[in-house]
This record gives sequence, structure tokens and C-alpha cells, in this order.
Amino acid sequence: MFNWFKKKDKNKTSPSQNGPDFSNVNSNEKAIGLYNKGELVKVHLMPLEFGGEDSPRNTLYAPEFAQQFKQRFDAMIENLLHEGKNLSYNVQPSYKGKSFIPSVLTIKVTGDADFTETINVW
Repeated sequence: MFNWFKKKDKNKTSPSQNGPDFSNVNSNEKAIGLYNKGELVKVHLMPLEFGGEDSPRNTLYAPEFAQQFKQRFDAMIENLLHEGKNLSYNVQPSYKGKSFIPSVLTIKVTGDADFTETINVW
């Protein structure tokens, strides 16, 4: 009637009513596998434009929309740097359970300007 008795698939990685669920991506190998399939993209914690490295330590995997939101925010910060602002930049990923895919990215910029951006991934 209202799907009250319908069994829910807890291993789902595609978007549902509440968005994607990456709880079953519990290893870096699984995250890289989804990246290789084109289901996830690389996200650099410290942007390459700000001197970050393309290395495992600076890389996580997330849906493309999260990368796009982060890149837009990073572009705004880059413009402030070109204007001569003195800024510190920090990204803190948060995780649910044992997932290797961050559920939230919190970006904090401090210095001549203070900003906090929160990107909800899943």
C-alpha cells in the first residue's frame, strides 16, 4: 500500500530519496573501483592550484557534484588570493561508519577573510 512492508536495500550506492548511500564502500580499493567505473571522481583536499599534490594523501573520492561545489568555492578563494589577501585554507572530511567516501566536506578559510563552506556529500 505505502511500501511499508517493502524490504530496503542497504547496499545501495545509487541515489535514493535521501541521496546516495556509500556505507558499503568500506575500503580504499572499493572507492578506487567506483572511480575507475566513472561513478566517483578524485577530489583534492588541498587544490593543486594552491600547491596541493596529486597524491593518495591529498586525494579522496566523491560524487562529481561534490567536486564541482568544491571547485567553485576554491575558485572564489583563488580570486581573493590574487587580490593579495592573506588566507589559510583547511578541508576537514567527515565520514559515516566505515565508509571511505566522506559524508561531509567542511572547508574553513581564515585570515584577511573568514569563510566556512559545508558540502554535504551523502
